[in-house]
Amino acid sequence: MFIYVDESGSFVPSKELGSWNIVGAFVVPEADRKRVEQTLRDFKVAAGRKSSDEMKLKDVTEDQLKALLVKLIAMRTTFFVTGIDLGRETADDISRHQAIQVEKIRENRPRMLHEEGRSLVDDLASRLERLSPQLCTQLVVQTDLLDQVFRLTTLYYSQRIPATLGAFRWRIDEKNAVRPLFEEAMRYLAPGLIQAKSVREPGIFVEGFDYSHFDRSFRYAVDDLPKYLQEETGVEIKSGTNLGKIFTDLSFVRSHDVIGVQVADLLSSAFRRVLRAGFSDNRGVAGLLGALTVQRAKPDPSIHLITMSGEHSESGHAYEVARAVACAAKPMLAR
Repeated sequence: MFIYVDESGSFVPSKELGSWNIVGAFVVPEADRKRVEQTLRDFKVAAGRKSSDEMKLKDVTEDQLKALLVKLIAMRTTFFVTGIDLGRETADDISRHQAIQVEKIRENRPRMLHEEGRSLVDDLASRLERLSPQLCTQLVVQTDLLDQVFRLTTLYYSQRIPATLGAFRWRIDEKNAVRPLFEEAMRYLAPGLIQAKSVREPGIFVEGFDYSHFDRSFRYAVDDLPKYLQEETGVEIKSGTNLGKIFTDLSFVRSHDVIGVQVADLLSSAFRRVLRAGFSDNRGVAGLLGALTVQRAKPDPSIHLITMSGEHSESGHAYEVARAVACAAKPMLAR
């Protein structure tokens, strides 16, 4: 599968509520990739542009966006979203969250029996501690998104197109954050943080679903499971995924050159706008966007709206949008 990642927003704290910042991942099974690309080319021509032009959301009418969404919904593509309202977060909230996460990582150091494990903990904590508040926020949101994609695509596509799980090809708009930092986050920090989360909250793999392609590419053989994880966490691990391999095929690309990233840009921007009540038919657009998302465990909506301050809101416009999106989401379990 191809996973096209783009963001919408600056990830800087704001004084205005509803200052949503979004990172989105547009997932395209290899079998549907050419169809997606032709659909966007045709969409550009129908909008009076050249097929080689790059269109941003500001260049698209609401009706044109709806027409594009209807065509994407008819395919086997999916879209994953993590968002944060930086009108609800202060610089102190972010710094406090960053310090807590660093401390949580360092708490694992005494449990490490080997020097290699202790060094890895020290390095991970140090890298996270050095991030600016803006980049720390973006890292938190992006890591949550990557975790979503890994957990939910394996469950969703193992029932529908098992062969697409044989490869994860990440294509990321190179404007994302500062490229060296984001590459570091994707290749090192994010897998480490996702692995730590997976020990506490293992992913769901269902007996009877077809993971054969995924297993051949990413599963550890029983004899190859990292022994230090079991020794140093005290958790019996009977199977595991090599997260390093999940992110091996990763590259930064210019959105102008990669149609999938252009779609991810349009969808991420549309989600940001719909959360900010920016469409005339906001609920209708929310429903169409939602039809590209995948159902999560109830009562969670199919888009993940997170907070770093611990402040949650179950009312207001964003909550209503999340409900509309969830109602339209693709069912997780195949009928």
